Amino acid sequence: MQTRTLGRTGLEVSIIGFGGIPIRRPPHDEAVELYRHGMDLGITYFDAARAYTKCEERLGEAIQGRRDELVICSRDLSHTKDEMAAAIDTSLQTLRTDYIDIYQCHELHQPEDLEECLAPGGAFEALDEARDAGKIRFIGMTSHNPDVVMSGLETGLMDVVLIMMNYVNRRMVEEVLPKAREDNVGVAVMKPLGGCLLAAHADLALRWVLSQEGVHTTIPGMWRRFEVEANAAVGEKFEPLSDEELAVLEEMRQAKLPQYCRLCYRHHECPHGVEISRLMIMDLLYQRHGIEEALERGWDRDLQQVEKCFTCEIREECAASCHFDIDIPAALERLYRTFYPVLESARQRTAQ
Repeated sequence: MQTRTLGRTGLEVSIIGFGGIPIRRPPHDEAVELYRHGMDLGITYFDAARAYTKCEERLGEAIQGRRDELVICSRDLSHTKDEMAAAIDTSLQTLRTDYIDIYQCHELHQPEDLEECLAPGGAFEALDEARDAGKIRFIGMTSHNPDVVMSGLETGLMDVVLIMMNYVNRRMVEEVLPKAREDNVGVAVMKPLGGCLLAAHADLALRWVLSQEGVHTTIPGMWRRFEVEANAAVGEKFEPLSDEELAVLEEMRQAKLPQYCRLCYRHHECPHGVEISRLMIMDLLYQRHGIEEALERGWDRDLQQVEKCFTCEIREECAASCHFDIDIPAALERLYRTFYPVLESARQRTAQ
C-alpha cells in the first residue's frame, strides 16, 4: 500500500483509508474481521466517529494487538467544551486505546457551527486540553462546506481536515487544497465515491481524488470484503489517470451534475414539513444503510411527505432555491417514485 505524510502531523498513512459509516451493516464478528482484513492489505488509516453507530466499538476490538501499526481518527458532534471532553473520554474507552491520533469537531457545515466550537467554552478548548493531557495527538474539523473549511484553516488550529470531494463535487479543489498545502495541513477526503452513488468506475473515482495535489488519504466507506480488497488494490497500484480515463469521468460527471446533491444542508425550510436535506440524499442513505435501518428510522414515512410536493403552490420557488440549480421538487418526486414503493412494501411485510 502506498503511503503519504499527513501534513504537519508527520504521520505516515495509507493513501486508502477505511471509512466507518457502513460498518454498522454486517454482524459484529464479521465487521471486526473486515477491519483486520483491511489491516492485512496495508490500510493503516482508520476513520471513526461517535455518531457512526457501532463503529468505534467494532474498530476498538479490531485494533487490539495492532494499535501501534495504525493511525486512528475519530470525532464528535459536540460544540461545547464539557460535552467534547466527555466524548473524547468515551471514544478512548470504546476504542480501547490510551490515545487517539486525531480527534475532530464533526460536521461543521455552517459558519455558526465553527464559531460555536471556537468560542470560549467551545469544543476546541476540550481538544486542546486533551492534546496536552496526551489523550489525543492532533486536532481538526470535518465539513462539507468549503467556505467553512477555509475559515477553519485560517485559524491555524487545524492539524487535519476531513473534506468532502469527488470527481462530481469538486468545490474543495480550487481554494481549500492550496490553502491546506500552504499551511502543511493534513487532508483526508470523505465520500470519494459519493457515499456509494459513484461506485461505477470506483477505481477511477478513487484515483481522481488521490491525484489532487494536497490530498493525503481518502476514506471510502466499506462493509463487504470485495470492497476492501478492490479499494486496497487501488492504493497498492495507484497511478494518475490517463487522458482517456479522465474523459470517461468527465462524461459521467456531466450526466450526474443536474441531479447530484452537494450535501450543503442549506435548503429552505419547507412550509409543509418535507425534510428536504435528508430526502434529497435518500438514494445514498438507502444504499448505505439498507432497508432494515430505513424502516427503523421511519424514512418511508418521511418519503411519503413528498406527496405534498405534487400539488404544492410554491413549486417554482422551491425549484429555484438550490444553489446548484437542482430542481428540488423534481428530484424529490424521482426519489419518492424510486424508493417509497419498496419501503412501503417492506413495512407491510414486517407488520404481518
